[in-house]
Amino acid sequence: MNKKNLLSLVLFAFAAKANAQLYSSGNNVIAGSSVGIGTSTPSLSSKLHIYGTGSVDLLRLDNPNASTGISRFTFNNDQVNNYATFTKYGSTVPGGYPGVTTSFPYANLFAFGNNNGPFLNVSSGNVGLALFKGGTTRLKLFINYSSENLGLGGNSNPATNVHINSAVSGDTLKITNSTTGHNAADGLDIRTTGNAASIVNRENSTLSFGTNNTSRMSIAADGKITIGSTTTPGTYKLYVESGILTEKVKVALKSGANWADYVFSPDYSLRPLSEVAEYIQTHRHLPGVPSADEVVAEGLDLGAMDAKLLEKIEELTLYMIQLQQRVAELEKANTTLTQQLKTK
Repeated sequence: MNKKNLLSLVLFAFAAKANAQLYSSGNNVIAGSSVGIGTSTPSLSSKLHIYGTGSVDLLRLDNPNASTGISRFTFNNDQVNNYATFTKYGSTVPGGYPGVTTSFPYANLFAFGNNNGPFLNVSSGNVGLALFKGGTTRLKLFINYSSENLGLGGNSNPATNVHINSAVSGDTLKITNSTTGHNAADGLDIRTTGNAASIVNRENSTLSFGTNNTSRMSIAADGKITIGSTTTPGTYKLYVESGILTEKVKVALKSGANWADYVFSPDYSLRPLSEVAEYIQTHRHLPGVPSADEVVAEGLDLGAMDAKLLEKIEELTLYMIQLQQRVAELEKANTTLTQQLKTK
């Protein structure tokens, strides 16, 4: 038996035992369904079974060209365009991903993706997840190696621990759950539009702010605000439990008609003091001024009460003017009577 026939017999025996299948340029060299490397019993569920023990490389792809070396491992599916590639670039390969060249240069880059978008990972450097659309890399996740900051939504380098950024004028962080639903108009939005920022509950419900696991301020669905208590502010827009301490309060009036200058109008009807005395005797408070019970039950409108107090001050001024005029008249009459008595 010559050497050629002996080699064929050995290969056939190996194929029968190892159940191997190898192809070279389309020629069936060894028949079978599985290939084993390092094992004579490859797994029947795998086309290629590599076996080894110890600290070894089970599979290595090398490209010795240091200047332009690019090693690529490609997965192909049923069509030519249905593929995924793993690519490792050499240390001196120039350029980088469009739009993020500085942060993700090709040198030392490991990339995974296809024509729909890459996953980027630089050796000892940044990590990113991006979409490649219209010839532009749109970075959606960016972990900076030096700062360890995480960026979401844009190509900008993250400037803080978690940084949401965008190339358009508007960043939005949305939080939804099974109750709110998951559409664009659902949930909680934290967003910026230009230089303006807002926190918006898009649901017909409350927006609360708190400390120490306790709600301190709530904004109801109708816009009414309560601070420190769940008590509703009635028809008012703001309710503050326990009061407000401030150095200054300024109350704005809708118009001059809400102030008390009308008292000095010529047609103002000033009550006679006798009527005021009778009213006080009956009601135990000034006319037009709320009683103590009314203030307890309904509260105090600072603007309206200041106007009412000014009304009473202006009325007192008119009473004093009337008294001064009366005193002047009496003094004049007294002078006349005195002169008459002296002439007798």
